[in-house]
Amino acid sequence: MARHPEWDGEDADPSSKWSLEQAGSEDELQRLMHDLKTHQIELTQQNRELRDAQRALEISRDRYARLYDRAPVGYCTLDRGGIIREINLTGASMLGKEREHLTGTPFWNHLDAGQARALHAHIEAVQGSAEHRSLGVRLTRPQTGHARDLRLESEPARGEDGEAVCLTVMLDVTEQRHLLEQLQAREATLSQLALHDPLTGLANRALFSDRLDQAIARAQRTGERLAVLFIDLDRFKLINDSYGHLFGDEVLRDVAARLKEQVRRDDTVARIGGDEFLMLVAPVDSPDAAAAVARKLIELLRRPYAGPRDEIALTVSIGISLCPDDGAEAEDLVRQADTAMYIAKQSGRNTFRFYAADMTAQAFDRILLRSGLAHAVERGELMLAYQPQLDLDTRRIPGIEALVRWNHPVLGCLAPDGFLALAEETGLIRGIDTWVLRTACTQRKRWQTEGLNDGTRIKINLSKRELERPEFADDLEALLRELDLDARLVNLELTETGPVSDSASALETVRRLKELGIELTIDHFGAVSSSLVDLKRLPIGELKIDKSLIDGLPQDSDDAAIARAILALGRTLGMRVVAQGVETQHQADFLKQAGCKIAQGFLYTQALGPDELMRFVKTWT
Repeated sequence: MARHPEWDGEDADPSSKWSLEQAGSEDELQRLMHDLKTHQIELTQQNRELRDAQRALEISRDRYARLYDRAPVGYCTLDRGGIIREINLTGASMLGKEREHLTGTPFWNHLDAGQARALHAHIEAVQGSAEHRSLGVRLTRPQTGHARDLRLESEPARGEDGEAVCLTVMLDVTEQRHLLEQLQAREATLSQLALHDPLTGLANRALFSDRLDQAIARAQRTGERLAVLFIDLDRFKLINDSYGHLFGDEVLRDVAARLKEQVRRDDTVARIGGDEFLMLVAPVDSPDAAAAVARKLIELLRRPYAGPRDEIALTVSIGISLCPDDGAEAEDLVRQADTAMYIAKQSGRNTFRFYAADMTAQAFDRILLRSGLAHAVERGELMLAYQPQLDLDTRRIPGIEALVRWNHPVLGCLAPDGFLALAEETGLIRGIDTWVLRTACTQRKRWQTEGLNDGTRIKINLSKRELERPEFADDLEALLRELDLDARLVNLELTETGPVSDSASALETVRRLKELGIELTIDHFGAVSSSLVDLKRLPIGELKIDKSLIDGLPQDSDDAAIARAILALGRTLGMRVVAQGVETQHQADFLKQAGCKIAQGFLYTQALGPDELMRFVKTWT
């Protein structure tokens, strides 16, 4: 290859070298300018990103500040001395002051007097344990007197200066306190109902039995006597029939007041149902002293009662049993006093009798009932009547209660209270329960083929004895399978929950019933023992307000308040509430206004036979 003369080192022109160097410098300069522009663009982009980030940070900070201030709970920071370092607007509103008047002030200054020590102990506990702690405080607005309850939830932290502080959440729990107080008041009311007769305020059978057990134990230690008086008003049904149940209830309250006048510190008087009362006199020196008490009561209760038109005379029959003369078991003493009272009635009423072992009249009747009851099922003497429960809003029939009757060949048609207690006492109740269950379920299946609404349950009363039978749930399941009857159409009614929750076997049966889909009802609610805790533990779907509470509506303010409380309890627990024993339109109007949608009673219809029931269903719906 020939050499170019420009690249010959020996002949090169100096000016040419300078030109090349200058060209190289310009290239470098251009490169530097390009890098500088690129760097400037990068810096501009970074500045823009920094400005965007700062703007986003400011927006986030403002949003946080707004959220902090407007949060639904109060926030504050307290130093070790309980001084407010900062507080949000919600917290300031809870304390009832402007925020600028709170910062730097002791927190306890804004609470009711006497809470500073508790607040200091709270802060020290938080800082000492380094754990979350709670404290309840109260403040009262001086302008209105309105009290506000706060719960402080605090945890330890460090302030910007490194000092230990408490980060505290302020929760307004005033409404929770009000609800808790209402619930406690309702529970106290229901507890009162569990041990006292709602009409008269006297002890009920459960409380009387407990007092009698205690008195017997005391008498056995001291060697003293005690007396049980069974007091029954003579021909009281005539007063109800002539003047109405409302006036009858007034008389019962008057009788209760007179009886309470005679009660000493260790005595007890109870109403056990209808026009029957029990009195425990402990100690009593002798049978003559017990007789003196009976005579005094007869005279006291014979004083005229003010009637709607004129004065009304009332007499009583009293039976007396003594401990230890007639026994040392509470149940025996009450039963013996009952027997003696029956003899007093047979003797012409308005008198008293002591129990004696040779009293045969009452014993004969009991033997007659017992021997007949043992064969009542096999002889076909039992029958069921059906009373519908009515939805007053929709005119549907959510339930039909099956009520057993006994067509006794000698004594005639007996209502349940004429023989079921004896059946329980003698152990014959199982056969009756089995018959009632099968007959009622069979009838419900028959009604299903006749077009009865699928939502209508058959309501069947059940004894505790059956619930305690381990195979009961299996037997019922087999019966439903045999009849091809949906378990959801069967409802079992319990008189009280206490004995169920106290029995492991009964609880297991209830668990199995729940698995089957069978709902439970508490019958006579408000007149028997039913724990609020048991209402949660058991699959209770319905409460039935006892007739004794319905009878006083709407005039009796206590009955009205109790009825409203039971309705509120049912709504709170998601249970249906049924008013049983509705007899007047005034009662129905009050119950409907109070929120009771389901009722049953003579106002609508008495208990009916199966065919009559279906005719009623067609007219009602």
